[in-house]
Amino acid sequence: MNSDTIQSAVEALARALRERGAPRLFAGADGFVDQILRVVDKRFDAERYQPIGPISEYAARVASAAGKSTNIEFVVQEVKAGGNGPLMSEAFGYLGGRVRYAGSVGWPELDPLFERLTTFGPVHPVAPAAQTLAAEFDDGKIMYGLHQPLREVTWKNFLTRIGGEEALDACLREADLCALVNWTMLPWLDEILDGVAARVNGLGTAAPRLYFFDLCDPAKRTHEDIRAVTDRIARFGGEGRIAVLGLNEKESVEVCNALDIDPGPDDLQGLLRRADGLAEATGIGEIVIHPTRLAVASNGTERATAEGPYCAHPKLTTGAGDHFNGGYMFARSLGLGLEHALLAGKMTSGFYVRQGHGPSADQLAGFGERWIAGTLDPWQPAGRDS
Repeated sequence: MNSDTIQSAVEALARALRERGAPRLFAGADGFVDQILRVVDKRFDAERYQPIGPISEYAARVASAAGKSTNIEFVVQEVKAGGNGPLMSEAFGYLGGRVRYAGSVGWPELDPLFERLTTFGPVHPVAPAAQTLAAEFDDGKIMYGLHQPLREVTWKNFLTRIGGEEALDACLREADLCALVNWTMLPWLDEILDGVAARVNGLGTAAPRLYFFDLCDPAKRTHEDIRAVTDRIARFGGEGRIAVLGLNEKESVEVCNALDIDPGPDDLQGLLRRADGLAEATGIGEIVIHPTRLAVASNGTERATAEGPYCAHPKLTTGAGDHFNGGYMFARSLGLGLEHALLAGKMTSGFYVRQGHGPSADQLAGFGERWIAGTLDPWQPAGRDS
């Protein structure tokens, strides 16, 4: 990425934060307790083992058990708060934003693992947290989900456990951005989207300007359902409001398939054309696609791309996409354009996979300096990067 562009993005973010003040996010509605795992390849003694590196080796290990059986050992590296909404919100909060969160983060009391969210603003428990067993590999992750508690995240519970219609209206009035994520795993999110949309329409110009949505791996949902949810998302736009749909590379292909769109090639220009095509076909105001090594965005009047900063040996990848979303939408909430927002997202996720948590605005600036200097890897926290 061009050094001047990186520097420009860092300066624009700092200037906007200084002049506008902290942006405000209202988000929901999932919440998971994540167990971060590595898969044992060879064990040497009670403490030492060699993990399986790429997913292909794990797949081969599992495939070799067909018609037989096998033993797979997981080593728990960390137990932490997770979920697309909480992780995006943490990224937004670390950067300096204010957050109000409502989701499956405990019920009737907040699960202690989610206490960190309260440092960024109020948290409304709606249902018990679901669970994810996230097996980390050198080139990605496989997430095993236990989703039963998500069935309690209904529109009725969401509304009443926030405090009712007037309380929800107040949450929306105070927000610059409303984010409703994890459509794939939340079986009642469609009715929550409809319910929130009705409140938004009633608020008129007092409603948030920006709305962010993440389908979160819709492979197991039908094409009919995917088409229906893109229609719902599109209806959040208009009258000065912008609906933003964030997609990783796999998700973007799945949505293209549901809409009978040729996804085209996976290079930078191919992805940009894919974003253009999805924006046109869905009527959603802004489409963002963020593979590991690059990202693109298109909103009908502006198009942008960003490359890097790729990390060959990440400390943690579970939540990297959510941190990209948090960084991107933090910048958009401050009024930054698509290119600067893409870079904010890439630097936020780049810091996260190396450090294991999101950056502050100051740490993001330090990360940008190291990216320009070519000293990101091997990663050694230093100064304002730590």
